[in-house]
Amino acid sequence: MTKDQWLSVRKQIPDGAREPWTVMLWVADLLLLAVAWNLWLADSTALQLLGLALAGLATVQLYLIMHEATHGAASANRRFNDFIGHCNGWLIALPFLVRRRFHMAHHTWTAHPLNDPENRGMIERFSVMTKKQERTLEFVWKHWIPMIAANHFLLNWRAPFIAKAKGDSSPRILKEIRFARLYLAGYLAAAVLAWSLGHLLDLVLFYLITWVFLFFMVELLNLPHHAEAPLLARDADRLQFWEQDGVSHDCKSLPLWSRFVILNFNLHIVHHAFPSVPWYRLAKVQKLLGEHELGHAPSQTHEWEFAVKNRRRPLLQLMGHFFDQRG
Repeated sequence: MTKDQWLSVRKQIPDGAREPWTVMLWVADLLLLAVAWNLWLADSTALQLLGLALAGLATVQLYLIMHEATHGAASANRRFNDFIGHCNGWLIALPFLVRRRFHMAHHTWTAHPLNDPENRGMIERFSVMTKKQERTLEFVWKHWIPMIAANHFLLNWRAPFIAKAKGDSSPRILKEIRFARLYLAGYLAAAVLAWSLGHLLDLVLFYLITWVFLFFMVELLNLPHHAEAPLLARDADRLQFWEQDGVSHDCKSLPLWSRFVILNFNLHIVHHAFPSVPWYRLAKVQKLLGEHELGHAPSQTHEWEFAVKNRRRPLLQLMGHFFDQRG
């Protein structure tokens, strides 16, 4: 993609949330989660399973709407946008402020081995891994155990505390720590309320099952978009938005699934080119790029096909050869 092509599309697509669709979907997902909880408390196994299915759908979309909020695309009102981000972050146990800091760095420094926190974390992990740890990692990968997502969530919790322990007492880090503690206080209050109503065990089981499913979905949705993409040199400058189509991938669109379940998250090239454009405009951006003969290749696979194919391959073969520094 050239700068002129990028600018041509940029002029035709407004930034940010100009319509209420994301907020409306957010409210619907909160209501769906409440319905799912009530079904979980039913005596019928069939209703409980239906409740888990609805909770899984709602939670995945809350994660995706939180992603919208990290880009300021959930609501035109900044405070309300951040409230949505914090609310969803609390519900799925992913601190919003840390997630936003890491994710913005990922967009700014996509494909950089050091400044992109996603790449830096992989390099640090693979470069110190023993053969035994490698075998464990491959076992986890091939058996669809979502430890990559679990570690990602855990890192977002630990990051500000690690930074403070290393001497970073900047206002940003202290604010992230305050909100992390506020989240924890909220979990304690929810647990006390559930215990007082006699539903603490119900809440724990409901939450854990839904959370594990979310981890599975986070890996399913995120891994295809940068796997086997080349890394930049360590001293490279950051890529401009119109240059990032070479280091990110789209997934093939599937009817209903792509637009209404995963909110066009598969259109990752256009998202990296125009990160503040909300999910419901990405298809239009894709169409405009198509007029320039840009966009995803016809051979692109969808998320499920990518997972089925690549879970059979060694993880280090899929993406570790860019990170493994052991020689």
